[in-house]
Amino acid sequence: MTESPSPRQPDLAGERQDPDQEAATVARLLTQGRAGEPDETPRAPRRGSVNAQFEEIFYESFLKFFKNAEAKRRWSIDRDIPWEKTSTNASDVTALIVESFSAVEMFLPDYTHRIMELVRRSRGRAWFQANWGYEESKHSMVLEDWLIRSGKRTEEQVRAFENDLLGAEWQLPFGTPRQMIIYTMIQELATGLNYTNLRRRADDEGDAALARVLRWVSADESAHYNFFRRGVKAYLSLEPEETVADIKYVFEQFAMPAQALIPDWDKRGETIEAAGVYGPKMYLAKIRRPILEDLGISRQQLKAAGLPEAEADAVADRAEERAADAAQALFQRTIFVPPGPKALTPAGRRTVLAIP
Repeated sequence: MTESPSPRQPDLAGERQDPDQEAATVARLLTQGRAGEPDETPRAPRRGSVNAQFEEIFYESFLKFFKNAEAKRRWSIDRDIPWEKTSTNASDVTALIVESFSAVEMFLPDYTHRIMELVRRSRGRAWFQANWGYEESKHSMVLEDWLIRSGKRTEEQVRAFENDLLGAEWQLPFGTPRQMIIYTMIQELATGLNYTNLRRRADDEGDAALARVLRWVSADESAHYNFFRRGVKAYLSLEPEETVADIKYVFEQFAMPAQALIPDWDKRGETIEAAGVYGPKMYLAKIRRPILEDLGISRQQLKAAGLPEAEADAVADRAEERAADAAQALFQRTIFVPPGPKALTPAGRRTVLAIP
């Protein structure tokens, strides 16, 4: 492996301690998984029930996700990680954070099984869930590999920690498919931010292998966020009032799964927050507000979704400015050429007039 990343690897890292770069990092996490897709409301059929329209949208979104993953984002634990560049000098804090994140991924059977049961009748969502489970399983395995290769944990310690987790089970935090897609949208962006911020520590500590691991994992999380975001936008287009009410409710009740699943999470969470990786203060500024802005909902919907009035007005004003700028740019690119006469040759054949 060379030192530079593969051309197909997305660059999701920002510079430390720079608010503008922090904002850019969140923006990339919001948009990276779109892989050049136009940012538009998912297309629905003109006829059919609301449920039929949802199903067409979800399956279309799954196909886009799958094709982009196959073409641009599939990676191998053995081939695409420069394991020979694993550092043995990683800090104990970094190792504890990696162990904590790996522990969260260990509940993958619960996540996949229970969400699959909820969305089983939706082909698009169920097939996405199967692909999501495959990608998340790599996250768990690659983080464990790094813990062992770096010498921060032995195989016996890793297995013992796994056994300590077996007594807990993850339960659905919300009971409807619409509420769960909102929850998973929030959770995927938060997870992507976790991994991106942890990558900064890996860079600072000179561990090129861990940095590459976290680059790939963050790219996956961004793509997952985009699938869920498209689903929420579909609900907003077809059931706007009910969806906005659910967005408000889920945001108010949201909690990351680790809080209920991982032993001694209070201490681990304090360490993770002190390291600048994730914490409650980040949630409002870098998760809730960016997501609501990214959904492109109206000023009134922003307020109904729970954003404070002044904040909602600021978000809506920025959206209106961007729309006006885009319209002006489109107008400036459009060159109007008045139609000329249709000249004919003596044989009656049309010729093309040159326009100066």
